[in-house]
Amino acid sequence: METRLERNLRIRKEKRIKRAKRFCIFLLLIFLYFGLETVNQNIVELDCLDNPNIFRFDLKTRQVDIFGNSYIIDLDIIKKILKTSFSGLLVLHC
Repeated sequence: METRLERNLRIRKEKRIKRAKRFCIFLLLIFLYFGLETVNQNIVELDCLDNPNIFRFDLKTRQVDIFGNSYIIDLDIIKKILKTSFSGLLVLHC
């Protein structure tokens, strides 16, 4: 059995690792977004494709353009899904 001090140290270490993983994923998503923006700009400059938007995300119009196709996003559904999934997690931890 582990003592209270050992358990608290283990829990802190696990939290640090989880936080580092989330931060790495967040950084990768930021790099991916800026990389795609750079590719979009180069495609426009070189005039390679008819529709140069490989990936474009616009919150004002709630629209995502992926490889020239436009999709409308319903953010209310996403909010409901996140709210219900996180509320279930809060109940489990309490």
